[in-house]
Amino acid sequence: MNAKPLVFPLLCLALAGAARADDFTSLYASPLPLPAAAAPADKHAVTYFLRGLVTVHPDRTVLNTGDGRVFILELSKEQAAEFDDRTVEIWGRAEASDDVDTLRVHSIQEYVPDPAAAEPPPHKDKFRPALFLGEQAGALRVDNLRWLEPTAAAHDFTWVSAAIRPELVKEIYFVTKVQPPGIAGHSLLFYEFEDGGFTDAAGRKSKGFFLSVEAYAREGQDYSLLAGFKKTYNIIWLLTNFEDYALDSTAFGKEWMNFYPLLTDKALKEKMTRDTVALATLNREGEWYHSTRNNCTNNLVMMINHGLPENKRVRMWTIPHLIYNFYATTPPMVPGYLGRKGVLGPKAFTITKQNYGEFLPPPAAPL
Repeated sequence: MNAKPLVFPLLCLALAGAARADDFTSLYASPLPLPAAAAPADKHAVTYFLRGLVTVHPDRTVLNTGDGRVFILELSKEQAAEFDDRTVEIWGRAEASDDVDTLRVHSIQEYVPDPAAAEPPPHKDKFRPALFLGEQAGALRVDNLRWLEPTAAAHDFTWVSAAIRPELVKEIYFVTKVQPPGIAGHSLLFYEFEDGGFTDAAGRKSKGFFLSVEAYAREGQDYSLLAGFKKTYNIIWLLTNFEDYALDSTAFGKEWMNFYPLLTDKALKEKMTRDTVALATLNREGEWYHSTRNNCTNNLVMMINHGLPENKRVRMWTIPHLIYNFYATTPPMVPGYLGRKGVLGPKAFTITKQNYGEFLPPPAAPL
C-alpha cells in the first residue's frame, strides 16, 4: 500500500521550502497556463523517480523498492518482459499525491550503480520526515513533529513525538501566509483541537497542528518558482505545532496569516484528520515537487476533498487530465474560489506581528 486505502504506513516521509512573494509576482506575469488556456497534455500529476526490482505477475507488473514499497507499473508488455527480474530505474507519474499505488512509466532502464557518483547534500535541518508510530487508545502517535514553545524568543524548535486524537478535532482552517506587500505566497492547513486533543510525549499541549506541503530543499538550495517546474526538489509534508509555524511567520518574520474555516460536519473533520496523518507520514522518497501540479496548495485542496461529501468535492482538473485547475493550485485564488463553492467560510481571523500574543496560551501560573 502506498496511498489508498488510507492505512497508516510504518515508513517515514520527507518535507520543505515556501514561496517568496516575488515568486508569485513572476507567476502572474509569466506566460503560464490560466484556467482557460491549454496546458501541456499530462495525464498524471505527480512525478516519481525510483529504483527497484521489476517483477512480472500474470495480472500486473510491480516495482519493489529497497525501502519496502510496492508500486504497480503501467508499461507495455514488451517492456515488462524485457526488464522482468531486473533492477531498474524509472521515471513515472501517479494520478495524485493521495493515489500513488500505480505509476505510468515514461522511461525505464537497467540500473547500474556508479561507484564514483557523488552523494547529494543533506536536506535542510528544519525539515524531517514525519513517522507514524501507531494508534494507542484512540490516539494517533506521530514522530518527527516540529515543536516550539509559546514562550520562545526565537525559532529554536525541537522535534517531538505527539499524540493526535481525531475525535477531539474542533475546526480545520485553510490558511494563507501573506508576505509584504500583500501577496499570499504559501498555504497551509491548520487543525484545531479541543483541550487534550493534541499533546507531545511529555504531556505539553498545543491548540493544534499545521500541515505544510513544501519543496524539500537541500543545503545550498533556495526555493524558486521556476525551478519548481524542472524536477529540482523532492516534496515533503511537514507537521508542526501551532506555535512553531505561527510564531516563525509572524513574531519572528514579516508575514501574516489568514484563517478560513472548512465548512463540513464533525464526522468528516475526524476522517480528514485521520487521512491527513496517513498521507503526511507516507514515504514519498522519489516524489517530485511541481510548482503547479504538486505544490503547497493543490495538495491541501486535495486534502480538503477528504473532508467533503462527494457532491461538494473540488475538481482538480478543469479538463480531466489536460488542463489543471489553476484556482486550486495558487494560494491567493483558493479562499475566494472555495468560498463561492461553499467549501470555505469567510475569513475567521488574522494573526500578525501585532496580535500574535492573543492566540497563545496564557503564561503558566507560578508553582
